[in-house]
This record gives sequence, C-alpha cells and structure tokens, in this order.
Amino acid sequence: EQMSYTIDALKTYVPEMVEVLIDSVRNPAFLDWEVNEELRKMKVEAELAKNPMGFLMEAVHSAGYSGALANPLYAPESALHRLNGELLEEFMTENFTAARMVLAASGVEHEDLLKVVEPLTSDLPNLPRQAEPKSQYTGGDFRQHTGGEATHFALAFEVPGWKNEKEALIASVLQMLMGGGGSFSAGGPGKGMHSWLYLRILNEYQQVQSCTAFTSI
Repeated sequence: EQMSYTIDALKTYVPEMVEVLIDSVRNPAFLDWEVNEELRKMKVEAELAKNPMGFLMEAVHSAGYSGALANPLYAPESALHRLNGELLEEFMTENFTAARMVLAASGVEHEDLLKVVEPLTSDLPNLPRQAEPKSQYTGGDFRQHTGGEATHFALAFEVPGWKNEKEALIASVLQMLMGGGGSFSAGGPGKGMHSWLYLRILNEYQQVQSCTAFTSI
C-alpha cells in the first residue's frame, strides 16, 4: 500500500511549494476535531461498504488468505474507537522514514530541485525498512446469513500479483472476455452485450440478476 502527497503550481513557485509539501508530510497537526470528523466519515464509508459486492470482496480475501491479505480494507468499528491523534503520529514516525519515501517531480531541473529538497530532508531518520508482511494462500469458504431474499456468491482463485506482468495481463484480458454485469428489462437481459457471462449466464438464466468477472490485483 502507498500514500501520496501531490502539489501543482507554476515553475517559479517550486521552492515554496516543495517546502509546503514536505512540511505537510513531516509536521502534520492532528487536531482533535479534525480527527473526530474523519473518523465519523470512515464509519459512514464502512456502512456503505456493506453492500453485497463490497462484502463479498472482503469475504473472499479473509477466507482465501492468512496474513496481510486477509485483513479487511475497512477498519472495524471497534478499531475506529481506539484511533486518535497520538496513534496517527506514532504511525507516521514509524513509517515516514527516508528508506520508505520517494520524491518525484516534473517540469523542474533536477539540480534545482535538489537544492530545495536536501536542506528540508537531510535529517529524515534513515531507519532500515521493516520486513514486508507475508500472505499465504490457503483457500477456504465463508458463509453468512443476511436475512434478505437475494443470495450472493463469489468464487475466486489465486493468481500472481501485478508484479508478474505477463500473468497479470492474462488475468486482465480474461476478465474483459468474461465481462458480465446486471440484467435489465429493456429488450431482455444483456441486449447488445456479447461477453461470455452475458451470453451464457444472463441470457440463459432469467433468475440471475447479475454476474460479473472481477480481479483484485
């Protein structure tokens, strides 16, 4: 995972905008009211993520992996209650180190950029990078009764990640060929759509409301 800070301005303001950018990274002010407001938004986002597709994406990862990839994308409400400005500062101290940062720029001469950046970053802690968390594909299943009339399924398989360019490209092409989507009434399900899932699932089985191929690379 990564976090990006970006800024755009006229070339004549490079020194000022670089200083503002680096100051934002190195000296954040976690005001209580701001932290509380963001936590409130995160709780709303977590509720919105409980839609069937979002829920299934979380479920296939928790069932399929042990380790980092099994972790949820959205923090549980119990964890949100523990978050505060002090914990955020600790996180930045541990992770915002020289070995974990990259500074990139366009539209400015390299030497001119160095003259501005080096005095502002020379004292960054140069701690060794922490070991990357491991994930082990185990396979498994996850079931939960929701009480609704609709039933939602997801069937997933392990594929190489985006670092394996050839396999990632094949997975993307396969996803496009499979296609899919939702049925609709005008002209029948899948009118004008010719992907495999439209032709062989949605057009053939009227009781299926949606069928989609997905990847999570």
